[in-house]
Amino acid sequence: MADAETPSEPQTRAGPRWRRLLVMFSVPALLVIGAVVYWQGLQGKVSTDNAYVRLDKVSVSAEVGGKITEVLVRENQQVKAGDLLFRIDAQPFQLQLAQADASIATAQASLTAAANASALSGADIAAAREAIAFHRSNLARQEALWKQGFTTKAAFEAAQHQVSQAEESLRLAEAKAREAAAKMATGSQVPGVYPQLAAARAQRNLVEYNLSRTEVRAPVSGTISQADRLQLGQELITGLPVVTIVADKT
Repeated sequence: MADAETPSEPQTRAGPRWRRLLVMFSVPALLVIGAVVYWQGLQGKVSTDNAYVRLDKVSVSAEVGGKITEVLVRENQQVKAGDLLFRIDAQPFQLQLAQADASIATAQASLTAAANASALSGADIAAAREAIAFHRSNLARQEALWKQGFTTKAAFEAAQHQVSQAEESLRLAEAKAREAAAKMATGSQVPGVYPQLAAARAQRNLVEYNLSRTEVRAPVSGTISQADRLQLGQELITGLPVVTIVADKT
């Protein structure tokens, strides 16, 4: 009877071994399947702590250097395009504007003086030519008297010297006239405008433009971000971003 029960022992041991193998292979398979399902569920979704990730951010920087004198925005404030964000110290540019005005006045005075110069009028040239004519006539008389023995050699040579001086005066007057005309000349870039005056006006326009850029305005509508960078007295560097605007959706 004992011999009849012996064959059933291998079947009893095979049962637990089969179950252990099933568990060993099924658990990793379930983990893999779960990971695949979770990964597919994440497709097309983005998780982030940044609420502005889907919006455009516009960095705002100063176009001129200087100290911040006034801040008109705060963090998360809504602004519209063109709203004033902050101001930069305008005094240095106001002083430059005053200097530019002085340069314009100097150029205008120089233009007036050049226009009224006797060299430009030709009066000096006319006077020099009259002097030459007079001294040449005197030289001719002295030469005739010298040949007749009625004058001294010294008087004759003095008359020659006076003619030479008068001719030199004419050359100087003509040179001054050319110089005065050159000062009044206008170039092809600014025809009809006194060059010194044109330069002074251009400098003033540049300073005036820079003065207008001391007021920094919002380029777009949106929400202010990183406003803590705007501190009174902070020295700004041209082109360095100092505040951000998260642009509204359009």
